Amino acid sequence: MRVLRLDNSSPLSKPVRLPNGFVRAEGYLTRSGIFVYRDGLGNTVRELRPPEEVFHPDSLASFALVPVTNDHPSEMLTADNAKQYAVGSVSESVVPEGDKVRASLMITDAAAIEALDAGKSELSCGYTADVEFSPGVWNGQPYDAVQRNIRGNHVALVDAGRAGPACSIRMDAAGAAQEITMNEVVMLELGGAQYSVPADLAAELVKMLEAKGLKPVMGDAAKPADPKAEMAEVKADAQRKIDALQARLDALQSAASAKTLRETIAREVREDIAVTEMAKRFDVTVAESDTLEAKQRKVIAKIDPSIKLDGQSGVYVAGSYATLMSVHADKAAASPRAGSLKFDGKDDIADPAEAARNEMLNRFANAHKKEGK
Repeated sequence: MRVLRLDNSSPLSKPVRLPNGFVRAEGYLTRSGIFVYRDGLGNTVRELRPPEEVFHPDSLASFALVPVTNDHPSEMLTADNAKQYAVGSVSESVVPEGDKVRASLMITDAAAIEALDAGKSELSCGYTADVEFSPGVWNGQPYDAVQRNIRGNHVALVDAGRAGPACSIRMDAAGAAQEITMNEVVMLELGGAQYSVPADLAAELVKMLEAKGLKPVMGDAAKPADPKAEMAEVKADAQRKIDALQARLDALQSAASAKTLRETIAREVREDIAVTEMAKRFDVTVAESDTLEAKQRKVIAKIDPSIKLDGQSGVYVAGSYATLMSVHADKAAASPRAGSLKFDGKDDIADPAEAARNEMLNRFANAHKKEGK
């Protein structure tokens, strides 16, 4: 939905008066972040203005050279009415600075310069944007919609706090957390499209459109809502979403754990069967109650009594066993199961202790070299 937005105000830098009487100053036109609006039904809408949209080259370029107005006009500026409202212009250089957009302005109208001298020293930009209603969380804060394709129309010179308590900015000491509450807006339908416009400008805008033969349909102005109640509802909704995601994550983790457990048991059973068969081939007596490690220790002790396993870990024992099977591959291969001990394409006997296996291979290789001398 294409909508009209009038931003909160931000202060100008100290103006510089030029010899011809014009005034040049710098200021922030807009910023990224979450902005709060209220529609004609009284609903609070938190719209995210993401950095990639605010600082998109097309968005920045759209604010370059736009007219500066003395307060917001009651209509969007066009070639037909710009002369009526323009009191200056934004420079061609519109650049990002932190989370804001900075630009220079030239004010050329005497009345606007007088207002500036009298303390009218804040900026508020007017622009259009496509609003996508896709909720989410940004920097820990929930939002209901995202502004896309931001395009500047004008930048207004306004009084500080012109909308009173209904349009305020609060910042923490570090300036990191900001909460903005815009003045009331109403929905205006024109030609099948809906536009969100400030309530204090809506009536005059309707008259102007009707004078041009158009038939806009305006909704009711929004009634002020309880900010605390709204925030409590937003937090509760966010918590419900978090709880739902956590439940889904727990279910996925449980399924993954069960699968891993089944795979581990299957692998251990296969290894136990294989070691039992190896024990038979090497005439090693093992008990049915023996653990896998106990059986491996008995087979190792029978094949090579010189290998001392006292105090060694199960991983070391598994590696030593795998090494012996490699050295005595001819006899181990006689087992019908010896070549089938694979799990996901890996040799499960060798995998637990590859380092120990390599150590034992080197040991046996060196021993055979000595025997061959």
